[in-house]
Amino acid sequence: SPGYHFSGNFLSELGATRSWSGQDNHASALLFTIALGTLGLAFMWFAAAWRGFAFRDKRAAAAGVAAQEFGTTSGAAFAAVSVTPVNLALQAHNMFVVAAFGLLLGYAACTTIVWARNGATAAQLAISALYVVLVLGYFIVVAIALHHGVVSERGHRELVVSQKAMAYVSMLYIGYVTIAVRR
Repeated sequence: SPGYHFSGNFLSELGATRSWSGQDNHASALLFTIALGTLGLAFMWFAAAWRGFAFRDKRAAAAGVAAQEFGTTSGAAFAAVSVTPVNLALQAHNMFVVAAFGLLLGYAACTTIVWARNGATAAQLAISALYVVLVLGYFIVVAIALHHGVVSERGHRELVVSQKAMAYVSMLYIGYVTIAVRR
C-alpha cells in the first residue's frame, strides 16, 4: 500500500527498513527502534519495582521475584523486537513478539498476586485480573495466527486492530498501576 493504514498494517511494519512496496523506510525504522527499545528498557527497570514492593511487607516474595524476572525478560524481548526488522528477519521478529507477550502474561499474573497479597483494593484486583485475561487472550490469538497463518483479509485486519488495542490497553494499565501503587 502507498502508506501506513491503522487497520491494515502492524506496528512492527513501522520498523521495517523497507516498506512492502519497496520504498526506503529507514526514518520510520529508526523512530520505531528508539521508541520500542526505550519501552523495553523502561519495562526492564519498572519490573524491578515489584520485587521491592513484595519484599517491603514480606508478602508474596516469590511472586515478586518472578514478576521481576518475567518483566525483565519481557522488556528484553520487546527491545529485541525493536532491532529485528520484520522485513529482514520475520521468523526471529515473530519469535521475539510471542516471547514478549508470553512473558508479559507471566509478569501481569505475578504482579496481580503481589498486589493481592500486599493490600490491593477489590477494584485494583479486578482491573489487574482483567488485564491478565486480555493479555492471555491476545497471546493465544497471536500464537494461533503465527502457527496457522492468517487466511483472510478480515482475519488480518482483526489481528492488526487487536495488536493496537493491546498496546493502548497496556499503556493505560501501566499508567493506572503506577498511579495506584504510588498512592
